Amino acid sequence: MIKELKTFVAVCELDSFAAAARQINMTQSAVSAQIKTLEDSLGLSLFTRSARAITLNPQGSRILPIAKEILGLYATMQLPSDTDIASYYGQLKIGAINSVQVGILPEALKAISLLAPLMQTEIIPGRSTELFEQLEVGSIDAAITVQPAFTLPKDIVIDPIMTEPYVLISPKKWPFYSLRQTLEQHPFIHYTLKSSASAKISKFFKQQDIKVNTIMEINDLDAIVRMVESGLGVALIPYAGLWIRSPAPVQVHHLSDKSLVREIVLAYRYVDRQQPKINALKQVLAL
Repeated sequence: MIKELKTFVAVCELDSFAAAARQINMTQSAVSAQIKTLEDSLGLSLFTRSARAITLNPQGSRILPIAKEILGLYATMQLPSDTDIASYYGQLKIGAINSVQVGILPEALKAISLLAPLMQTEIIPGRSTELFEQLEVGSIDAAITVQPAFTLPKDIVIDPIMTEPYVLISPKKWPFYSLRQTLEQHPFIHYTLKSSASAKISKFFKQQDIKVNTIMEINDLDAIVRMVESGLGVALIPYAGLWIRSPAPVQVHHLSDKSLVREIVLAYRYVDRQQPKINALKQVLAL
């Protein structure tokens, strides 16, 4: 039932079966099936469903904090004794890109506080390339970031966490006809020109023979959404960030090409692979 509870919490936080499916890398039908399994097991209806939206009903609102508490407790169940809890001590420095800080990281930190109450955590924000540099020199213990396009040193280990699809976003009042027409007829706001994301987007444009008129570059996903909402242009960005946790202020167009995704990974040094603090982080990330 743990996986059903995780799916239930994801649906509640994202306010959408479809958004939850993309976030946890499942099909929407699989998400719906897990929610139905949970409702059948509890003998309760958790959502009010309509043709256009789902809304957490009073029973669902009562269950949500209980579900989060259960998931937090579950993260500690693999510890066989208090002695093992005591082995998680010291400081864990986690580097994280911005979308991870507002995405999967808060719940992971909450789970770590239950799993390892004696361990202190510190979050180091930064871009992907910066975090790998800090990891290599030992300034941080681990990084939750984007899979790099460049070759990493052999002493850096990469564990995949999740994938995030790219979406095309445009102002709500602008008509939408096709991906190509929207990208070529409107100013384009580019996401991180100096990154692996830029190379991936450029490759996609080349494969599709799409030519865009780039007017600015921004590294922050939520800032890009705000620019698009203001009518400055359109953008192609990962489906991640604070903006996906509430009704979208822009039009969101999902791509038929499923190959355009970015991979979020956990990176750490090979020599630290057996460190209790790294194992604690891997455990709460379900790796």
